[in-house]
Amino acid sequence: MKASALIVAASLLASAAACADEATCSLIREANVKTGSQGAHLTMTGYAFAHDTPRIYGLGTQTCDYLRDEAVGGEAAAVYRERYQAPSGSTDATIWISKSSGRVLREEQDGDIPGKGKGHISYRWPAKG
Repeated sequence: MKASALIVAASLLASAAACADEATCSLIREANVKTGSQGAHLTMTGYAFAHDTPRIYGLGTQTCDYLRDEAVGGEAAAVYRERYQAPSGSTDATIWISKSSGRVLREEQDGDIPGKGKGHISYRWPAKG
């Protein structure tokens, strides 16, 4: 295969990966909107980075990946990983989204804010009947 054909093939693969990544990120954003924060139970350890996230999300690079299927409290869920990287810090989250309702059921998020510290936030939403 010629070098130019290899470059085109690599470009197409990168483009397909970016589209798949954006589709996964869109799915996570839709689930977050659908779920909201109402009724969420959260626990935090380490540095409380939640007030730093608007800056990270607003200025950062987001990547998203599907990880696996898994049950949460007996409910079928798809598990995703969402990462944000910005000069002001980073977050790395594992998110469980209900396959039936499209709502977020659980989220485990780690944050690292340079000069401030690292922390963990665990979110749980009650089952909707």
